[in-house]
Amino acid sequence: MINAAIVGIGRWGQHLVESVQGKSEHIKFTAGVTRTRSKAEKFCGDQNIELRDDYAELTNDPGIDAVVLATPHTQHEKQIVEAANAGKHVFTEKPFTLDKASAERAVAACKNAGVTLALGHNRRFMKNTERLKEMVDAGELGTLMHIDGNQSADLNVAAGAWRDSREESPAGGMTSLGVHALDCIMHLAGKISAIDAYSTRRAISFDIDDTTAALLRFENGMTGTLVTLASTPRIWHIRIAGSAGWAEMRDNKTLTVCKGDGMPKDITFDDTPYPHLESLSGELDEFAQAVEGNAIYRISPKEMVHNAEVLAGLINSAETGNRVTFS
Repeated sequence: MINAAIVGIGRWGQHLVESVQGKSEHIKFTAGVTRTRSKAEKFCGDQNIELRDDYAELTNDPGIDAVVLATPHTQHEKQIVEAANAGKHVFTEKPFTLDKASAERAVAACKNAGVTLALGHNRRFMKNTERLKEMVDAGELGTLMHIDGNQSADLNVAAGAWRDSREESPAGGMTSLGVHALDCIMHLAGKISAIDAYSTRRAISFDIDDTTAALLRFENGMTGTLVTLASTPRIWHIRIAGSAGWAEMRDNKTLTVCKGDGMPKDITFDDTPYPHLESLSGELDEFAQAVEGNAIYRISPKEMVHNAEVLAGLINSAETGNRVTFS
């Protein structure tokens, strides 16, 4: 059992705590820090979490084994490096960082300190995603040709929160929404070699883009498309097509598969309602087991860096209108 500190105790930070507190055999939250202390006092009292005054107080505490970051992504590199230098293991929410160089610095800090680093992409831990990954790896869809993904939602409710800033939300909903689909696309199709992106503002009530689309090219020769909309009802959609069939996810508990007979068939799985606490506990438990030396976290440091590299490339392409390539 590892003792963890939660950093950022807003909506998502609270979901992370709720997924494991008093339930997990591998991790418990004992301390935390957040920007607005008064908003978290009741929650922390209910969860038996000691609120601290600042981040340094957590990283300097020998009783804390790990920090879990649910903070804006512009803060991640600095927080990861500080934690690693203090000998703390790190679990950070996505996006990892906003460019390749900062991602490499964060990874290097953890490697040099000998601490575990994990990136939270909870959709990798959902049962339909796990089954689809097994199908792809086993070659059940034949030669893979194309993948498309869409993660969208109405972010107008985020006015006044960090997501309504162009600094935190370049390319519209990509950092808060589309990054889920982007990671899932790379998880299934592999490394991206080139990207062409376009982003604009159509309907959202504050000054960020709300319509973002990208054309992807993969090292293995596949093509792909990625869309995120920030002014429309919730969409989750991943479809991958190959010479022997296609498979599609439109929710968190169904996988639709169509093979040679041309008749789509649904495979259903158990799932918990939003915020899908089972997938959150899955990633936190795997992180804790990796800290204990009993597991390998399923997102490698190389993938974390490529994740950040592609996100930065997408933003650059959307801003300049130029294709961005990755070596």
